[in-house]
Amino acid sequence: MSKLNTIVVCGATGKQGGAVLDALLESGKWNPVAITRDIRSQKATEIKGKGVPLLFADLADKPSLVKAFKGAYAVYGVTMPVNPRGKLDTEYEWKQGQNMVDACVANNIQHLVLSTVLYIEEDQENNLTYIKKKVAIENLVKEKNIPFTFLCPGSFMDDFGGEYLPVKKNIIRGMASNDTKIPHIACRDIGKFAAMAFEEPGKFVGQKLNLIGDFMSGNELAALASKLSNGKTTYKHKPVSIVLMWLFARTFISLRRHFERWGQAPYPDEMLSAIKQTKELRPETLTFAQYLKWKGWDKRL
Repeated sequence: MSKLNTIVVCGATGKQGGAVLDALLESGKWNPVAITRDIRSQKATEIKGKGVPLLFADLADKPSLVKAFKGAYAVYGVTMPVNPRGKLDTEYEWKQGQNMVDACVANNIQHLVLSTVLYIEEDQENNLTYIKKKVAIENLVKEKNIPFTFLCPGSFMDDFGGEYLPVKKNIIRGMASNDTKIPHIACRDIGKFAAMAFEEPGKFVGQKLNLIGDFMSGNELAALASKLSNGKTTYKHKPVSIVLMWLFARTFISLRRHFERWGQAPYPDEMLSAIKQTKELRPETLTFAQYLKWKGWDKRL
């Protein structure tokens, strides 16, 4: 396996990593290597079925990462603020980032494409704990002089019908208020942008790219779903009180308040610029309507 063509994909059994893996395979220019903590899982078996080498590695275990990155040209990285017990843990994410950076340095990785977080305001990392650690990881990458591209996605369209945006009996439930616009991107497009960055390092190394495929409110999403299904779909705000969030997930209080503010007119210039830049760089980036049709929701709603 040629070092010049080898890209290690972290989180390959997840939504983002899986999309990156598919995009690299589709390009036919790379030899992707997938890493996972559970090489016996169903998703791991599916990856092996595609002929992709699968290695055990844990982002929380630096020696395993150093070993997995050995001989690679580039790495796709993604970290998660959730510990093995399923609890929100930004310090655990910081540890993952440190280990990833150290493994890149140890193996002289020539390009790290790292998924971080949508960046709308200059001081947001000072106000949002959830974002602070992701920005700290970005800064560590820069300090270690690793050639990088930071992909900063909005919320995932792939959450439609899942835990965070459930759809039952023609009712979409979300945490944002009905008229708050939320920036969205399909994981498939994150994968496409990652592949693009790897293929054109001269253009993308050193870049930080906000990725937004569509900017829609719950009411607009319900209207879209209704149109696709020729039926009646509604959106209902699934409120979570600030008291409960303070008791169980206080990290998300500021994040929720920021989303509510960013999603109301006048919208932040950076949000509008990100939508424009995403489409200019890759016109094929899916709108929410295109995503729902691609996933067959017009037949399921």
